[in-house]
Amino acid sequence: MAFEHKENTATVFSNDKKSAENQPDFTGSGKVGDKRMDFAMWKRTAKNTGNEYFYVSFKEPSEKFGNKEKSKPAF
Repeated sequence: MAFEHKENTATVFSNDKKSAENQPDFTGSGKVGDKRMDFAMWKRTAKNTGNEYFYVSFKEPSEKFGNKEKSKPAF
C-alpha cells in the first residue's frame, strides 16, 4: 500500500538532481486540503539581516515549476 499524506502535511527531500542555482534545494509532495500537491523549497538568506529562511512553492502535479505562462506561485 502506498504512503498517503494526512491533510495539510508534506514531505520534502534534498534535491540531489539540482544542476542550476535557480532549481529548488528540496522537492517533495503533500496534501493541501484534499488535493495532492508537489512542493519545491529553496534555502535563502535575507539581505537585510543575514538570517536564513525557506521559500516554498506548491503546485498541482500536472503543472511544472518555473512555467510562468500557465500559473503564478501559489502565494
